[in-house]
Amino acid sequence: MAILFGLIPIPLFIFHSHTLSAWQIWLPWILLALINPWIEEFYWRGLILDSTAHWNKWIAVFYSSALFAINHIAFGLSSELNNGPEVVISTFLMGLIWALVYFKTKSLRWVILAHFLVDFFGLSAPAFLDLWEKGSW
Repeated sequence: MAILFGLIPIPLFIFHSHTLSAWQIWLPWILLALINPWIEEFYWRGLILDSTAHWNKWIAVFYSSALFAINHIAFGLSSELNNGPEVVISTFLMGLIWALVYFKTKSLRWVILAHFLVDFFGLSAPAFLDLWEKGSW
């Protein structure tokens, strides 16, 4: 389930892959997609969920997911693509699914892979740099 959720941005990748034409864009994109999932998942699923292990499971899942979504609002403040309620909702849902997968598997392996797919297919660097044509998505 975590992997399927990670594949949701494939249409975004297909429609906007041309934004990767310069090495100054595709190199940070690859680096961000490779490094960011490790950092975020060790923090959001590893540290936060492990530190709330004594809480009710569902409260811990909702708490970490809400913080994950709220944190991603900051990315949307200066990005045309990454703003709005759909970003908050989608990151909250990703947080829920990835937290449940982490609880079930007791491993960050699958959530890191899913997060990599989201960053990779979501064209993370072009999205943060707002390289989208207005009205094209």
